[in-house]
Amino acid sequence: MRENIMPALQTFQVEVAFFSGDECYASETYNVEAANWYSAEQAALEMSGGSAYDDPRVPDLHREVCARAC
Repeated sequence: MRENIMPALQTFQVEVAFFSGDECYASETYNVEAANWYSAEQAALEMSGGSAYDDPRVPDLHREVCARAC
């Protein structure tokens, strides 16, 4: 019988920066439990879709993320 081994979760602090063109107009920080930094960044990007700063009226809206292990 083979055991399903789940990777240990780490806590990451992920900063999501919101941009209009080249100008950063806001940022939010999310604490995320994830197996690795990539998964943490993806989870934070998904969460940031519910942010007040994620406004489709903002021209050339895009976001950047940076995860740090806590």
